[in-house]
Amino acid sequence: MEMKINSKLIVKLRKEKGWSQQHLSLVSGVSLRTIQRVENEGNTSIETLKSLASAFETDFNSLIFRSPQPNKVLKKTITSFALLFSLATCVFLTSTTTASPGIEVQAEKMIVSQDKRDTTFLGDVIMVIPSTVPFEISTIENHSSKGYQLKITTDGSSFLISDARITRVETGLEVRAAEVQASNATE
Repeated sequence: MEMKINSKLIVKLRKEKGWSQQHLSLVSGVSLRTIQRVENEGNTSIETLKSLASAFETDFNSLIFRSPQPNKVLKKTITSFALLFSLATCVFLTSTTTASPGIEVQAEKMIVSQDKRDTTFLGDVIMVIPSTVPFEISTIENHSSKGYQLKITTDGSSFLISDARITRVETGLEVRAAEVQASNATE
């Protein structure tokens, strides 16, 4: 039965003792060719392993190559995946943008247009407009094709909002909606 052993450790132990491969062969009773194969390939039989361990006056288990245990690798992989998934979830659950200085928008999902002028926020959108930011609110009477009913305009941005619930909060105005489309340029 072939076993995988730590060939680097064999070479290290041999050199620490100042032995050549030939001398190790004589001390251990293992052929020179086998010593060379062990040091180059790291494969050996249990008998050769026991002979080498005896020559180095060490436990043969210390010479066996130990690959990372599958459970530890699996645990690290799962932990890394869970951490990455948690981070990605946090980003999506609290996707935040400041379309206009001071205005913060949070949503479950955020879609940015290809030209990067429009951002659509979907799912439990919360938009906070600080009391220090001037804005104008108007209704959209014709209901655009996407179902927006409200438009909020600031100096540099406009927000089209569907299913809005507006509440005055301590810091300003809070708008909760199903969907908000933010545009960098006012329309």
